[in-house]
Amino acid sequence: MDHEVSRRRLLGAAAGVVATGAALGAVPAGVARAEPGGHGGPQGPDGPGDPGDLRVLPGDGRYETLSQGFNQRWTSDPAYIQLVDGDARALAAVREALDRRLRPTVRSGGHCYEDFVENTGGAILDLSIMNGVRRTEDKYGHPAYCVEAGATVWDMYTELFRRYDVAVPAGSCYSVGAGGHICGGGYGVLNRRDGLTVDHLTQVDVITVRGGRPEVTRAHRSDPEGSDTAHLFWAHTGGGGGNFGVVLRYYFSEELPRPPARVWLSSIAWPWADILKKPADFTRLMKNFGEFFTAHSGPDEQVYDKLFAILKLTHRTNGNIALFSQWVGDDVAPLDAFLDAMEAGLETPATVQTDSAGGLFLPYPDRRRRMPWLQATQTLNGSGANQRGKYKSAYHRKPFSDHNIDATWTWLTRDVPGVDLAQTLVQIDAYGCRVNAVDPCATAVPQRDSVMKLQYQTYWTVPAQDDAHLDFLKGFYQDVYAATGGVPEISDAAHDLGTDGAYVNYPDVDLGIATDPAPRYPRLYYKDNYPRLQLAKRIWDPENRFHHKQSVVG
Repeated sequence: MDHEVSRRRLLGAAAGVVATGAALGAVPAGVARAEPGGHGGPQGPDGPGDPGDLRVLPGDGRYETLSQGFNQRWTSDPAYIQLVDGDARALAAVREALDRRLRPTVRSGGHCYEDFVENTGGAILDLSIMNGVRRTEDKYGHPAYCVEAGATVWDMYTELFRRYDVAVPAGSCYSVGAGGHICGGGYGVLNRRDGLTVDHLTQVDVITVRGGRPEVTRAHRSDPEGSDTAHLFWAHTGGGGGNFGVVLRYYFSEELPRPPARVWLSSIAWPWADILKKPADFTRLMKNFGEFFTAHSGPDEQVYDKLFAILKLTHRTNGNIALFSQWVGDDVAPLDAFLDAMEAGLETPATVQTDSAGGLFLPYPDRRRRMPWLQATQTLNGSGANQRGKYKSAYHRKPFSDHNIDATWTWLTRDVPGVDLAQTLVQIDAYGCRVNAVDPCATAVPQRDSVMKLQYQTYWTVPAQDDAHLDFLKGFYQDVYAATGGVPEISDAAHDLGTDGAYVNYPDVDLGIATDPAPRYPRLYYKDNYPRLQLAKRIWDPENRFHHKQSVVG
């Protein structure tokens, strides 16, 4: 909960951080203009008075670290990395990149799944020190909460909660950057109760380039309908990063939801050693999960909108299949009813998950525990080890088909000689409820009637095993969706396929790249919203200054 929810310990999700990009030249340091109630990093457009050494060149001790993101598959040799601490420096960065004919790319948290930032032959603009979180006013003078693009999900949670007792319903992977997470339609553990991050967005400040001149454009959801800035704002409500300009900051409504004071956490597991003896239990578990959330994920759900759950179907060599749940109601009876529904019809008894194998580490002997919300969020807040990884995604609108289940069993019990698949899994996140209360065209996120979001993942450390892991996950995914051409095709009024495309914040180049004659990703990520994104691209980046392998093509 792109998550998003923590992909490696907990969720799938994050969100690729490809906010947009630029390289940078030195400009005179301005004076920080922190507003009351701010946090960390620069609070004004010119950055701090003593910026330090913000240009990182080859040979610098920081160069290797800052030229690489979280996914260890991707390394790069940029001409330089420019750390950015404010608007003036960011504008100079874009201007220099254009003058030097270097392709600009941006990193906020470094969690992009594909090499959309690395291997570009240009310069990396690093926004990670531009990480302020504060209460301020938007361009119309309305009170708003401001999150700079370099802030992490954990920055957002801690600052907004501690200072103001509000929360953006973002993911649980603590080090994911706001820059890419939000504009890709980030989601998380509270999505069923509070919707997506972009459902609360009111303004975005972006460096755009038209006519060769970079400038800061402030686009608001109240801008006149059909205006250029209205298109730009809408494009950042799910269009994904790296398409239209350099995101500097986001503004959220002063009506941000309050987080629950306390939540219930649960973590239970089924040992693979037992499941292998009773394959019907695997089928029953997938059916139980899919049927429950199909029945309890409508936009008007009044009980189980307070429940979030993840079913982690790991490879058999992991040892355990795990189910994590968070319940935000005071009455715990509905959570107990849900857990009983998950175990219904299974002969294999669930065990309390008290170690990290196959699930979340929750050190207590009961199947549920109550905690203050921020402590619970911290418990869930894991990014996992820096490893090599590959990811795929799918939205599901109804229970799993028999073929979906059979193919999942086949691949999770299959071995590849000499290849460690213990960190290969499909993570099934509960979705819907308040997410589904929003019209598919109101934001750029079109999947507004799904009940589950799936993330297929595999992790490893040895480069020589790259092809084996990539081939395995590709074969797994294609087999599960063999009935619809090997991908989770979108459904329409005439064809209810049970699936509804893929998630832009979990980019997967196997769905095609922008230079292909007919790539699948525009349809699977954006559905009928793609033409409006193309219009925004033509308006705001007609020369395609900001692009990557799966960017919007005007």
